[in-house]
Amino acid sequence: MKIGIIGAGAVGSILARELNKLPENEFQLTVMARTARNGFTVLEDGIKIFHDIPVHDILSVKDTFDVLFIATKTPALLTLKETIKNMTHGNSEIIYALNGVGYDDMFAQGIPSVVYVSGQQHDEYIEHFVNQKIILPDQSFTYLDRLIQIIENDESIHFDLVKDKHFEQVRYEKLLINVGINSVTALSKNTAKIFEDDSMVRLTRTLLKESIDIVNKNSQTVYISPDFIDYAMEMYMSYPREMGTSMYYDVMANRTTEYQYIQGFVYNLKTDDHPPTPVLDTVVTLLSGYEKL
Repeated sequence: MKIGIIGAGAVGSILARELNKLPENEFQLTVMARTARNGFTVLEDGIKIFHDIPVHDILSVKDTFDVLFIATKTPALLTLKETIKNMTHGNSEIIYALNGVGYDDMFAQGIPSVVYVSGQQHDEYIEHFVNQKIILPDQSFTYLDRLIQIIENDESIHFDLVKDKHFEQVRYEKLLINVGINSVTALSKNTAKIFEDDSMVRLTRTLLKESIDIVNKNSQTVYISPDFIDYAMEMYMSYPREMGTSMYYDVMANRTTEYQYIQGFVYNLKTDDHPPTPVLDTVVTLLSGYEKL
């Protein structure tokens, strides 16, 4: 089985580190990014370890893959569209290991996922904070089912690749998690330390409530309990104080954000102004303004 990973940032590197432990006689792993390098370093629990896993220039790769994980920033999908088509075959399984929602139709073989990997890409290394899990829809797959089985039975691989029969629910919950923490960290240019401020906690709770109201009013497939706000806040509070978010790191580096697939996706679910969502409206307006810089 040929497995490809596009992207060698936090998600791609952690995934590659674990999938590189697969039996070589059954699996061939190729990691790709914009620039080639001999491997990558991961900082975890205060220890830096170099992983001798080659990262190939994506434009130089001519293979076709049975399983392809796209672990880039979401805006890169359009840029990579033709490249990805050329490295897949009719039965390839393409996993969107991405933030947000709203890109499922990009590829006919595209498979949405919910990614729980928190880390930061520095110039010389990847800092891994918490989590290493990808959740998939509960359906039959040609190649992924075999991959899941191997990972489950190999105690050396510390990455959860699982299916969930409540996938849509889980996906919207992760979307809302991202709406809350990505918004306040990016716009304040602060890390999870921001939740030590009671006013920021109240603002985040309001943002979550507004977003939940929109989802519950307009989604035909999921219902988010108001208790989810407490669950989300407890999750934020558990994060290391120095941990940022993908959108925080993008803003700090003056890069394009993924807001159109996160806050913007929820905002665009609205069909009218009831109930009013002043905090979400302001967040989307400010993030839209940032993109115009």
